[in-house]
Amino acid sequence: MNKLKRPIKIAVGWLFVLIGIISAPLPLPLGQLIALVGLSLLVSESYAIRMFTRKLRRNYPFISRMMDRIKPYVPAFLKSTIEDTDPRHLNQVAIIPDRT
Repeated sequence: MNKLKRPIKIAVGWLFVLIGIISAPLPLPLGQLIALVGLSLLVSESYAIRMFTRKLRRNYPFISRMMDRIKPYVPAFLKSTIEDTDPRHLNQVAIIPDRT
C-alpha cells in the first residue's frame, strides 16, 4: 500500500495545481488555495519540487512575499509548506527522507 501512496499523492497534487491555475482568474481566491494544497502535496513527496519551488520563490520575490503574506491565514499543513519552500533556507542542508 505504501508503494501506491506516493504516486497517488503526486498525481493528486499535480491535479490540484492544474485546477488551481485554471481557476485562478476567478473573482474568489479559491484557485490560489487549491493550487497551494496541490503544491503542499507535491512538496511533501518530492525533493526536486521542493528545491524548484525554493528557487522559483528566490527568483521571483513577489511570489515569496505573497506566500509570506498569506501564511498567518492558512491551515497548519500549508504553513509548513510555505516554510519548507522559503528561499532563505537554500543554504541549509536538506534532510532527504528514507523511502524504504
